[in-house]
Amino acid sequence: MPVDPNVLTLLSAVVAWLGVPLVLLHGVPPWLFIAVSGVLDAVDGAVARARGLASRRGAFLDSFADRYTDAAYLLYFWRQADPLILLVAMVGTFTISYARCRGEALGAEVRGVGFMERGERVAYLFVASFFGGDLLPWLLAAYAVLVNAAALYRGFAVFKKLK
Repeated sequence: MPVDPNVLTLLSAVVAWLGVPLVLLHGVPPWLFIAVSGVLDAVDGAVARARGLASRRGAFLDSFADRYTDAAYLLYFWRQADPLILLVAMVGTFTISYARCRGEALGAEVRGVGFMERGERVAYLFVASFFGGDLLPWLLAAYAVLVNAAALYRGFAVFKKLK
């Protein structure tokens, strides 16, 4: 793929955020933006590795942009779920990533520890938005519980690894 992987990373976040007004104001289905943004996010790293362009700078940009994208995905559901549920979901989503980041910065191996990693979260929100219907508020509440349970699990796992 002749495109710079960092452009794919940024495009993933831009697509996600372009979706917010289109979903909330014009009723475009959120799964469409989650799918396009998620695919772009999934291929950026593969493109970087295949082209020999993988770098710490690109890894940082990817993680940084992912947090903005995570927020956009949850905003898609502003009208279908209690905003407090979405806030709790956002805290859990961000804390999963923070536990990995901080743990690795302190020397703990955190990759693969726990559940509800980035790909799983994107897949969950895609499926919920595509098939959720009347169950969507409940699926989003379950998401909030899952991501916070995953964040706590990862936090305790990192804590135990640090001596």
